[in-house]
Amino acid sequence: MQQDRLRTALVGCGAFANAALLPAMRMADIEIVAVCDPDAARAEATMRAAGASACYADMSAMLAAETVDAVVMAVGPTIYPTLAVQAFSHGVHVFVEKPPAITLAEGESMALAARKAGRQLVVGFMKRFATGYRMAKDISETADFGAVQMVSARITSGVWTPAWSKTLTPFSFVLDHSVHFLDLMRFFGGPVDWVSAVKTQASDERFGFAVLLGYASGAAGLLEISNYESRGVPNERVQITGSKGASVTVENVTRVTYTRDAEPMVPGRAFSPERERLIWEPNMTNISGENASLVHMGYVGEMRNLAAGLVAGSPVTPSIEDGIAALALAHAVVESDGRRINLQNAGEFRHVAVH
Repeated sequence: MQQDRLRTALVGCGAFANAALLPAMRMADIEIVAVCDPDAARAEATMRAAGASACYADMSAMLAAETVDAVVMAVGPTIYPTLAVQAFSHGVHVFVEKPPAITLAEGESMALAARKAGRQLVVGFMKRFATGYRMAKDISETADFGAVQMVSARITSGVWTPAWSKTLTPFSFVLDHSVHFLDLMRFFGGPVDWVSAVKTQASDERFGFAVLLGYASGAAGLLEISNYESRGVPNERVQITGSKGASVTVENVTRVTYTRDAEPMVPGRAFSPERERLIWEPNMTNISGENASLVHMGYVGEMRNLAAGLVAGSPVTPSIEDGIAALALAHAVVESDGRRINLQNAGEFRHVAVH
């Protein structure tokens, strides 16, 4: 009989795991068999919330005692490289939150360990599964849209220090929340050949980058990332422009505007249902689990994608290769200082750590 639920263990029982991953896993119909955290109180509380049967302080001890298909980790990129290799030695698949590592060398070692173990290593770029970005991707792949020519994005995240970093630096800022948008630039535009970035810095803790990207397809990308504006205000915008007069814009995940090649204003101009601008927003008055913020933000979608792929034995993306590509972009953005960096020469960042 074919397995229909993914049996998992959750590693890391902090606030993020409990607020985002645990409820998303429940909505994905994933069975959480056990949880692991060195803090006994947190582990026990998460075990009860997850409906798991056991909690552990040590991951290897947990995997030796429990039968699971995969581990879902939310402990930070300084620890993932070590824990992922340990998990593979127990024959399980691994999901890690973004970013998967600090250096390219660490990411490549993780990928090699996954291949040797014959297991998958999936990275949590949940924005690929956000409602608005999923719709935009579908639109951008239609014949009427044409080939993607431009991808422009803007994100500002407010001042905060990543949990895995002791200090807030331009590099830790780019590699933490902003790495989601480095992944989205690849998600919509494809492989990136080169990057040129300019940093602006107002103080020790406020900075941003203006980034130009050249795609292998010949398309171009523009990305603005900063922490200048408050995290308490709407702060995301992505626009994809095609070769046939169309574009699609996503504002703050839940507003999608599809602009088609409409007629200019002339006397007697009629409304054309087939060429006018279309706007989608969720109907938040509808009582539905699919209107939950975790669905629209993409956490539920990434967990459903993980479960469906691993249960079916299919390749799951975003993979560690996607994580490595985002790492390369992050290092290039910080190191560029206005110069053009060819990502085929990303080996110069292979062992570079936090700047």
